[in-house]
Amino acid sequence: MCNIAGYIGSREAAPILAEMMKRQEGFGGGYYTGIATVSNGRLYTDKVVGDMQNFLSETNGIHFPGNIGFIHSRSKSGGGVEWGHPFVTAKKDLAYIANGCAGAFLTPENAKKRCEYACMLAEKGYHFGSKVQGAIGDYPLLPDGNAIHSSDLMCQYIAYLIDSGMAPDAAMSKANSDMPSEVVGLILCEQSPDSIFVTRVNYPMMIGITDDGDTYLATTALAFPEDVKFRTVEPLPPCTTCEVFKGGYRTSLHPAEIEGVMPLTPLLWHRVYERAETVMSNWTEQPPCVQDVIDACEDIWGKGNVVQSPSLIYEVLRSFRDEGRLTIVPTPAEGAFEGYTTSNFRVCLKTKPE
Repeated sequence: MCNIAGYIGSREAAPILAEMMKRQEGFGGGYYTGIATVSNGRLYTDKVVGDMQNFLSETNGIHFPGNIGFIHSRSKSGGGVEWGHPFVTAKKDLAYIANGCAGAFLTPENAKKRCEYACMLAEKGYHFGSKVQGAIGDYPLLPDGNAIHSSDLMCQYIAYLIDSGMAPDAAMSKANSDMPSEVVGLILCEQSPDSIFVTRVNYPMMIGITDDGDTYLATTALAFPEDVKFRTVEPLPPCTTCEVFKGGYRTSLHPAEIEGVMPLTPLLWHRVYERAETVMSNWTEQPPCVQDVIDACEDIWGKGNVVQSPSLIYEVLRSFRDEGRLTIVPTPAEGAFEGYTTSNFRVCLKTKPE
């Protein structure tokens, strides 16, 4: 599971994004890192194999201009730097990042449809920077039989829809309706330099807004700066496209036509809280990682459902943090390739106060 952070406000975005990513990359990312900002109508992007330490030493991204941007840290799922996020158009006027996977939506019909869209876009001249020789798992294939990253496909398809005359939010909704996945996806584009467009299906995306209107996005609110006072912190709504701007967001009038995501209920919250408490208290060799906690709660949701389990787990962890019980243990781990290292975050609980 990847990690994402975004910022729109009155300060330079890049340093804020870097600090937010440091606070969360070990929960699921740390293997590939990339950033995008917009300044004076121009998009700035860069990405590396590695974590924030690699990113800061190998790129100038921390100095990119702009008061708006997002950053992405990817899980260890193969590919070179071209398979890291963000994905960009050949014109470098749109950047796309995502967290999630096709999941329950990867039916044979949808897999075939992805390949058809990839072929159509290739024929129209859209460039796939992630193109690699031969087939890779369930990733989409081009007419020449080579594979591309599914997020690269989504990036180019959204760009195609915008080039065809659609507004960015409408393009996001249509693209996610045509190629549904268990994801959250974000775009920055030169056409709308003051907004980040987000389509959230079921994967987590929290928004925090200050009294001054500075607006933060993150996979988990644990990434938000602790020295910033927020007026509101909440998840963006599922199965929805939102335009996020300084001081708030608006839900698109163009809905993402995706159904079947289980809602979060008080009963689910209670059961997941209790299960996570048990898993994070009763470990032997080493504390669990976030994915271990998610896996331990799988039976609560039931198999075959499109669930919001990562969102709920992260919010339960935030509750433990607010109770003064959460301990995050950075643990050294091998990076994406030999010679790279990163740090995974493991989570456990202090004794519950009397």
